[in-house]
Amino acid sequence: MPYKPLMLWVACCFCIVAVAPALVFAEEAEGSPEDGPMEEIVVIGRLQSAATDVVSERLEQAVPVDFLDAESISRAGDSDVASALRRMPGLTLVADKFVYVRGLGERYSSTQLNGASVPSPDLSRNVLPLDIFPAEILDSIAVQKGYSADLPAAFGGGNIDIRTKGIPLDRMFSITLNTGWNTNSSDQGLSYSGGGDDWKGEDDGSRALSPVLSQAIQTYQGSFGAPDILNILRRDGSQLYSLADAQQINRELATQLNRNVDVREKDLDPDLQGKLTAGYRWFFGEDWEVGFLATGSYEDQWRNTDRTIRRVSNPDTDVSSGSRTVNTVNLTGMASIGVKFTDDHEIQTMGLFIRNTEDEAAIYTTCQQGQFNDCAVGSQGRISEVRYENRDLEVGQIKGSHTLGDATLDLLPGFLDFVQVVRGLEFGWYYSDSETTSDIPNEVRISAQDSLDPATGQILMTSIRQSGTAGDFRWSDLTDQVLSYGWDVSAPFYGSGWDVELAGGYDYVEKVRDYRQTSMGLGSTSSGFSAISGGTPSQVFSDANILDPVNGIALLLGVGGFGLESYFAGQITDAAYGKFDLLLDETWRISAGARYEEFRQISVPVDLLNFSGQRIPLSADEIARGAILEDDWYPSVALTYILPGFWAEEFQFRFAWSETVARPDIREVSQSTYIDPITDARVRGNPLLRPSDLSNYDIRAEWFFESGDNFTVSLFYKDIDSPIETVQGGATEDNILFNFVNATSAEVYGVEFEGLKNLRFMADLVGRWVKQFYVAGNLTLSESNLDIVPGQGGVGNITNASRSLTQHSDWVANVQLGFDSFNGRHGATLVY
Repeated sequence: MPYKPLMLWVACCFCIVAVAPALVFAEEAEGSPEDGPMEEIVVIGRLQSAATDVVSERLEQAVPVDFLDAESISRAGDSDVASALRRMPGLTLVADKFVYVRGLGERYSSTQLNGASVPSPDLSRNVLPLDIFPAEILDSIAVQKGYSADLPAAFGGGNIDIRTKGIPLDRMFSITLNTGWNTNSSDQGLSYSGGGDDWKGEDDGSRALSPVLSQAIQTYQGSFGAPDILNILRRDGSQLYSLADAQQINRELATQLNRNVDVREKDLDPDLQGKLTAGYRWFFGEDWEVGFLATGSYEDQWRNTDRTIRRVSNPDTDVSSGSRTVNTVNLTGMASIGVKFTDDHEIQTMGLFIRNTEDEAAIYTTCQQGQFNDCAVGSQGRISEVRYENRDLEVGQIKGSHTLGDATLDLLPGFLDFVQVVRGLEFGWYYSDSETTSDIPNEVRISAQDSLDPATGQILMTSIRQSGTAGDFRWSDLTDQVLSYGWDVSAPFYGSGWDVELAGGYDYVEKVRDYRQTSMGLGSTSSGFSAISGGTPSQVFSDANILDPVNGIALLLGVGGFGLESYFAGQITDAAYGKFDLLLDETWRISAGARYEEFRQISVPVDLLNFSGQRIPLSADEIARGAILEDDWYPSVALTYILPGFWAEEFQFRFAWSETVARPDIREVSQSTYIDPITDARVRGNPLLRPSDLSNYDIRAEWFFESGDNFTVSLFYKDIDSPIETVQGGATEDNILFNFVNATSAEVYGVEFEGLKNLRFMADLVGRWVKQFYVAGNLTLSESNLDIVPGQGGVGNITNASRSLTQHSDWVANVQLGFDSFNGRHGATLVY
């Protein structure tokens, strides 16, 4: 049943096509095509008015909120949500995917799509990687930095609401084709033999786990060791099989691996991007209108990156360096349809499909003084990696808004006149069903050793390392489903010198996650292996070499982990809220409310290779200790002082306080171990993590001028009890292990500046032409402090008991210089 809204959308589209010939079409202006993705410094055309379009919405908000509309995003040349958000005050971008708000990591910020929760396709984090949302589907982005009771209580740095486009105002049809070249995608890069459907961002099956190996896992009860295989062969009492027979079966199974993973240099193709957008609106009489919008895009690009790691012990001589090339394919399809009756009632349904695929090839070399891979004596370590990750997100949503306005009340019979007392009552509702899948087939890491000419450093020969796990093969699969629905209602009441709005609502979110990983090792510890170890992985691990007993090549099942790799998890949030918004004499505004949430979460590790005992290696009590069962109230208060004419035509001074929570992610409480693709480190969850409580304080002063100029200064402070932090556990510099702990306390505080200023004040000095220019930007200065007590909350020995929060930025700045022609037909922006 996952995509009922998609089915509804198809049905509505069919109805529109059927009746279209009978409709009267309104004459509307053509839309202009969207601009394509650019680099960090861009020059593109847009109008200055785009920078001030969101001012009115900011003024209407009771708490601090920053907005970014589609026009402003296009003007800055940003191709996705993540890139666009880094332009906003206090927001930083990590790994080009995750947004940090006011120095707080992604776990302290929540992301919604049209006000609804959606799952994350990221294997290592429960938060949405925002780079998967292309700019062309956006209507606007709202970043609410002050908490209010209508938002989820899991609120720290802020809440990001991605709003997709709805019914178009104009008839529109556009086709855009872009191509380009980037300095990080030079002529040469790394690649390997992939599949025939890689251009579509999906594997054609060549990387998938062989059905023979899948069946063998069941047949041989989770072990490919020759003695275990022999026991299975003899379980009926037959003595016809020998250990040599079992070893031969192991070698035959090894030939089922996809070993065509030689990393080689390749001429890289230029970037390619295409977009198609179409929309229309039909009118039925004076009151009814129906519209649709459909957009699709395709993007294919290559990027090179370099990495150098220096070990603390000998940073000058113990060095690992290398490069990787990533081919990214993005596919997006969105369709929405809406029905509107006057300005009182509107229903919209939306279907969204996003595919983000990264195909990575990398080579790293390592030199360690005094080790077997010591470049000084003619030897270096070599690691080649290939990683293909396909992430799909499918969302179906339907929502409605209904108002008891004049058009509706005029239709009511006379005996319902008492309803007039709640004139202006608004009722909204939504239903969202979404699923994400993330598939990493045949992730391979090959360990080798280069023989070097000590005089020139030239590579003389490369040999696969003599190890039982010289080749590490992994298959990972994640499925995440989120069902959410809710409603809210508000009613205004008016008196002499005051008006108040009372509001309340309900939200339900249900999440189910299934993560499975299978790993195998291929290699040899036999002395006979050295004779054939020279060459590429496909040459050394050829069928002939594997099947030759002299080489001693064997396949191991379930290797390379620090613990359990797979898990199942679930999460349910039941929430209700109430709030009021009171305006006194058009001068004082008081908004306050409280949200009640009942939160349930459980994560259970699974041993998929355990055929002799329990696949869930925990007792009921151990599972219960790792579960999170809590319910609490989360209050918020916001006070605004309005003083028009104080230096500007519009001035507001705001103060906000709230109590919120930051809960551990499903991944963070799972006892499974995984490799973080960003850091290449192993990460293990902690089932004893507990939620962090936050107290939030905000002060903001805002000046808005009729000319469009504006200036904002904000102070913020956050006090966090038992913050969740990442610490390094016992491991080695080559095999780092991170886990999660509850620290004692943390605090974050800082100041934000934001403004836009037209340069018309310089006209008398330099000429009238300067009126066509403006400058805009923002600056955030902040500090953070984290206190950890060794020996508490699972914390072991640590280097610093007091330090800044992980990846906290002390300062963040954005600057832009804009140009708008007098006739409004031309514009350009220079962005840093």
